[in-house]
Amino acid sequence: MHILKNTIVAAFTVALAFGFTACAGTAGQSGEGAKAKESGASAQVKNAQYEGQQQDKQTMLETMFAGFLSAVREGASAETLYGYLTDTSEYWLDTLENHARVYDSEALDTCLFYEAYSILLYRLYEREHLWESEEDRMLFMMLSKSGMLDRLTKLPLGPMKVKNDRGSVGLQKSPEVPIMIFEWDDQSWKLNLPETIPLITKGIESIAVKKNWSGKKLALYWIEKEYHMTYSRLDESLFEPLGF
Repeated sequence: MHILKNTIVAAFTVALAFGFTACAGTAGQSGEGAKAKESGASAQVKNAQYEGQQQDKQTMLETMFAGFLSAVREGASAETLYGYLTDTSEYWLDTLENHARVYDSEALDTCLFYEAYSILLYRLYEREHLWESEEDRMLFMMLSKSGMLDRLTKLPLGPMKVKNDRGSVGLQKSPEVPIMIFEWDDQSWKLNLPETIPLITKGIESIAVKKNWSGKKLALYWIEKEYHMTYSRLDESLFEPLGF
């Protein structure tokens, strides 16, 4: 009888311990599930906030771009136009203008097509007295009404796209391929010209690859193609500085 009693007590103790363990396990699983739900809810909130921020940035980019095009086509001041550009864009324009003043034919061989094209076009503007201002000439050539960028972006454009702090726009026929790049600058969008111009001229550069031409030769060919009905002496004389 004593042995039976001990056996019953032992069995009861084991069952009780098992019950506590099972309850603790259920409580642990329940706690983990609650944490998982809380984490999932937090992630959803963060995702919603991120999507909202991206949508706000997209709206601001569209507004900025509309203002930028309007400023270009209305002949806005250099100060206004610089306000739409990144700091690196302004530095790049200054550097390119200096190259247009001093680079000879040999130095032009080191230039990519879009650089050589900008330099030769600058010299054509100089020779034909096309400047409307004595200052900010490269900016004027790039961004004035009927300037380089205006002429190269008259094709129908696709929707603007935003990813984090980068914005872009492509052509309507190939919207996933960007031709203009924008950067988020704390509170506003800015156009990155050094990244944009190569994208716009990329299609033209394929001609140089097919014909095995240098960047400066393609640049001269393209200027002849664009301006042969308007100006004379579109030849290798543009490879040399014009005596600024």
